[in-house]
Amino acid sequence: MTVTANELSSRRATALLALALMVNLAPIATFAAVLPEISAAWGLSASQAGWIGGIYFGGYAAAVPILASLTDRVDGRSIFASSSLLGAAASLVFAAGANGFWAALVLRLLGGVALAGVHMPGLKLLAERTAGRSRARGSAIYSAFYTLGAAVSFFLAGAVDAVSGWRAAFALSGLVPLAAIAALALLPPPSEAVASAPLTLDLRPLLRNRALIAYVLAFAGNIWEVSAVRAWFVTYLAWNLGLPHHRLDVPSPAVISGLASLAGFPASIVVAECALRWGSRAVVATCTGSVLVLLALAGTAGGPGLVILPLLVLAQVASLADASALAAGAVAAADPARRGAALALFASVGYTAAFIGPVAVGFALDAFGGGTHASGWSAAFVTMALGSTAAGLAMQLVRGGRPREITVPASGEGS
Repeated sequence: MTVTANELSSRRATALLALALMVNLAPIATFAAVLPEISAAWGLSASQAGWIGGIYFGGYAAAVPILASLTDRVDGRSIFASSSLLGAAASLVFAAGANGFWAALVLRLLGGVALAGVHMPGLKLLAERTAGRSRARGSAIYSAFYTLGAAVSFFLAGAVDAVSGWRAAFALSGLVPLAAIAALALLPPPSEAVASAPLTLDLRPLLRNRALIAYVLAFAGNIWEVSAVRAWFVTYLAWNLGLPHHRLDVPSPAVISGLASLAGFPASIVVAECALRWGSRAVVATCTGSVLVLLALAGTAGGPGLVILPLLVLAQVASLADASALAAGAVAAADPARRGAALALFASVGYTAAFIGPVAVGFALDAFGGGTHASGWSAAFVTMALGSTAAGLAMQLVRGGRPREITVPASGEGS
């Protein structure tokens, strides 16, 4: 089968931008991976830990409306490169000088701002260099590399922390994003010429786009759950395995979380491919399965590790599985002239939920007995399950149309 020059260019752009995204995600899970160690050293409450875990996404949500929308006016590569440098600096300073709640809060906030200048601007750069089904599939692969990057982040942090401590883990996570600069330099030129849209705060054209808003709301529910599960996975598993008669001969909780995130990578590709064929039904089915797993965890909180461990891994995989399909759907639904603004809305609403999710779980834990009581963890998992519940309901907004037209229009674009 002959591969055209455009297809080769699309594949190259997808590979380079997926790699650039992945290396920029090295800091994302570092705090969650070493949370038990830092909490003990600094005497953090569950609510304080939740704030630090969530503020990364708060910084993202605050910055992405500006940084992603700017890509409709300026070359996104400059935004991507400068944000990569900011993310690297935030992690390196955390490694060198963070010594308590407030310093950690500010530095993780800056890390989230940096990710805002990478994630959606990178998706916009990819959309400009692809078309049709190549754009839909490339968007799904790019978004799936978010999952892979988070898994690698857990692996790096867990491995380095075990050998050299948590400060070394943050130091390494600050060096890895610098590789994105080289990837950007190798990008092919854009394949489409889209007239720039004026920078405006008028959201009405976006809000009238029914399919786009459905994907925005669904992503908000999805990322609420993803961030909450990721933030509390290690802490819950460490507590559970430390209970009498619960000890299992398994790798560290951070490594297990990394493996679970890694399994989420192919799962997200599979669900995205199912969405190309069956549309929103694939996403709704995934959301339903995720809710059931989290409710099972709520009902078995504090139970034996042989029950909890597979459920917890499945919860992380299920929470990640529909993220790529949602991103691809949002790209397809967006007006090309306002794609940056559409992705800014998609990300800002989503990452506001990502910020609130871990914090809400922390409050639920404290309100129902804390992280050393099964009742607290039952409340935590019910709180997590609210995310996929909301995502499934949001996708009902696009169930009425023909699935392929919603997800992958013939031209690769929608309105």
